[in-house]
Amino acid sequence: MEKTDSITNLLKQHGADLSAVGANRAMVALGLLSEAERPSAKYAGKMKKYKALTARGLDYGVNLENPKSPGQTTPHYFTDTFAQLLTLIRQEINARTD
Repeated sequence: MEKTDSITNLLKQHGADLSAVGANRAMVALGLLSEAERPSAKYAGKMKKYKALTARGLDYGVNLENPKSPGQTTPHYFTDTFAQLLTLIRQEINARTD
């Protein structure tokens, strides 16, 4: 199995001056990440949002089940292809600011 890590850790390791929130927004725009909802276990009638990799996004990582919230995923990214993904993220961000 390929080694994976969280977006926050990988951004730090690559010295990216970018937040996980900013990277996630770019990946949603690229169609690599989607936002899903699940009912809150704590508050009846409330929905909690979480992120999941799309079919295209699975080229760059895996959706791990969140142990604290069964049925909810937490994206983890392949360490060996993260530089490629970071290039795509930066291109998307730059395209929005041009």
